[in-house]
Amino acid sequence: MKKTAFIAIIALVVLCLASCSSSKNIEVSNKNTYTRGAIEGKCAVLDFQAGTNVTDEERETISYNFRTNFHPSRYDVIASGRVKEEMENLGYNNTGMTKEQLCEIGRKLEVKMVVIGTINKLMDEYSVDVQVINVSKGTTAASEGNTFPKSNYRNAVKNIALKLANKL
Repeated sequence: MKKTAFIAIIALVVLCLASCSSSKNIEVSNKNTYTRGAIEGKCAVLDFQAGTNVTDEERETISYNFRTNFHPSRYDVIASGRVKEEMENLGYNNTGMTKEQLCEIGRKLEVKMVVIGTINKLMDEYSVDVQVINVSKGTTAASEGNTFPKSNYRNAVKNIALKLANKL
């Protein structure tokens, strides 16, 4: 009797695990199909440009924070290392770049959109403005920005990235 109950419990556990595993797979694949939709192309996120009173460390930190939170559903974001490599090949250093230069980088990277931001700081407050440039048209496709205290930069930059990703 004990053996039969033990075998029944083990069989029930195995069935539950199999059921949970297969429903998770269905859920994930349905979720990816629903949220991703059709990919329209690639986009490149450049390191942000340092404006007034911004150190290289602050610029790199805020750029990284934005990049890790920016996930537009209709575009694949290319690796930042590839972006930096192409900028070096073209002789650009991310300072005071024109839309024409941004579009040139975009064409070399074979992307549809280039994302660039500018950071300024006054005392303990950052101001971040981000633009998405349509490479083929040379125009601003979307923009987002905010001013926030230094102590809240992570959440504020994340919110900018999420809002901008939702516009694309």
